[in-house]
Amino acid sequence: MVHRKFTGSVPSYSAALLTLGAAAIHFAAAPGHFSEYLLYGIFFILLGAAQVALAVGLIVKPSRRLYALALLGTLAVIGLWLMSRTTGLPIAPRPWRPEEIAFPDFAATLLEAIACVLFAFRVRRPSARRRGVVRVVLRTLPAGLFAPLLAFGGVGGALTPMPAAFNAAPFVAGQTSISLVNLVAPDGTQPLKEFTLTASQITVGGHKAWAYNGTVPGPELRVEQGDRVRVTLVNHLPDATSIHWHGINVPDAMDGVAGITQNAVPPGGTFTYEFIADQAGTYWYHSHQDAMNQIPDGLVGSIVVEPKDASKSRIRDYSVLVHAQPGSDAIEVNGTSSLRLDAAPGDTVRLRITNGAVPGLDLSPLTPVLVGAPYVVAALDGHDLNGPQELGPERIPLGMGQRADLMFTMPETGAVRLLGLKRVMFPWNSPSTPVVTIGDGPAPASVNVASLPRFDFTRYGTPAPDAVADAGQYDVTREIILGGGIAFRNGNVDFTDTFSGKTSPNIPPIRVREGQLVRLRVVNPGDHGLHPIHIHGHVFTVLAKNGHPLTGSPVHTDTVLVGPHETWDVAFKADNPGIWMLHCHILEHAAAGMSMTINYDGVSTPFTMGSRSGNVPE
Repeated sequence: MVHRKFTGSVPSYSAALLTLGAAAIHFAAAPGHFSEYLLYGIFFILLGAAQVALAVGLIVKPSRRLYALALLGTLAVIGLWLMSRTTGLPIAPRPWRPEEIAFPDFAATLLEAIACVLFAFRVRRPSARRRGVVRVVLRTLPAGLFAPLLAFGGVGGALTPMPAAFNAAPFVAGQTSISLVNLVAPDGTQPLKEFTLTASQITVGGHKAWAYNGTVPGPELRVEQGDRVRVTLVNHLPDATSIHWHGINVPDAMDGVAGITQNAVPPGGTFTYEFIADQAGTYWYHSHQDAMNQIPDGLVGSIVVEPKDASKSRIRDYSVLVHAQPGSDAIEVNGTSSLRLDAAPGDTVRLRITNGAVPGLDLSPLTPVLVGAPYVVAALDGHDLNGPQELGPERIPLGMGQRADLMFTMPETGAVRLLGLKRVMFPWNSPSTPVVTIGDGPAPASVNVASLPRFDFTRYGTPAPDAVADAGQYDVTREIILGGGIAFRNGNVDFTDTFSGKTSPNIPPIRVREGQLVRLRVVNPGDHGLHPIHIHGHVFTVLAKNGHPLTGSPVHTDTVLVGPHETWDVAFKADNPGIWMLHCHILEHAAAGMSMTINYDGVSTPFTMGSRSGNVPE
């Protein structure tokens, strides 16, 4: 039997497929680049067209000269890409600023790099023995499978880019609305407490860190209930940043969420936050620009609002912030792995614990345990519990962002210790576990933390009337189902985390009017971990867990920890107009889509999130 022969050399078919795959990605990326930067859009259209023409030439009329030109041209394109990702380009939306690598450009560059190998081969061997159809197909098969697969991923990512400019609540012509920039604290004669927080890059333990006022964590800010607080952020970082006042119901313009309540503060810039600290409690502050990276890098600190109460002078009052050690898998407390706090026998101690650490691979919460003295859980997320009962050692689950205040009396002899501050980033790595020691003397007997009971706030404390929990009827209700999976998003194919099957910014907002009561049912039907769901500008009243109402104290929190196969019912009063975030406080989950907004009718924002503004709150 005589086989029909191909007239083109075999590598030309493989190279053509690889080149067409790269062209498809460039065409798909062009619309996004047109909206971001016109010259980029034009370049990508021309590049895609040139690659299509090259692919046709490789099949129709391959030659040594064409292969040489293809090699030089493709190497130039790869070099331009490498320059854009390392030093930046002189002609760009942000000249000489390196761009982040995304899957579409990586896929296109990989296809081009493999094509260059084939181009070089054909330049060295311009002629090849003609082969039969079957052999040509078999030799082209790897490229025939690989190129379409990689192109599919690249095109999918390119067609779902990060929005250039998404506005969570745009002004609509003809409708009456107020810009949230006008939602600020009213003038008044409150005592003024002023602070300056300078964000800069430092070195901690040989690792790069970003810090407020040169320390990780930043300085504790301690004010009194009713004070007017004024904090000036000075940005000496190489990137933009902001500050969010986690748990404090500040006016919306002061919430610090880049792209929603303000533009991120650029390098060399400043921003002044001002609010009235009318809620006593334990809170913390952190960046809300690129939070997934800036919080672990060190941009965290504690803020305590002390009550107007004369008895506080007789209490040893300490805040302990658990945080990541920048550049390491280890966690620390107030910047150290072994914190010692002064207390004498008989002293009353209030220990304010904040979990500001990114969870480990298993997404488990911190479970601090106090040993050496009986104690009460006096407050959760800064809000006092009613009639708390004395406890022995129990594991107190705290998801990222949550706080617990423990109160106890120092024993006549010996110290008290806070244990259980452990996270496991990877199964093969066991970093040291920090310990907090209160007082002097012998340490309490060791305990097996894992065997201790788990604190359950749904049955703790004494019942009391609560306006939100007792309302019965709610004006707005919403069910939020937590989920996730692999999808194209923000220019990549990656794992996503979802609210009711959608990712930010495509999740419909919860729309409310001032004075309404809002009930949310948060459902976690899967096995993929715990989710600390955090609300800005408001306080949840916890109504029920898995359909069972609370039997103890009313519980008011700004973050509710939703475990696998759990359903939590929470409610809040819409009493703080603005545009507010509701998101998972596992930073990777929020960045992967588990974030939405609560929008008050008649409120708009002039700020946008996305590649054009550079505002990326998560």
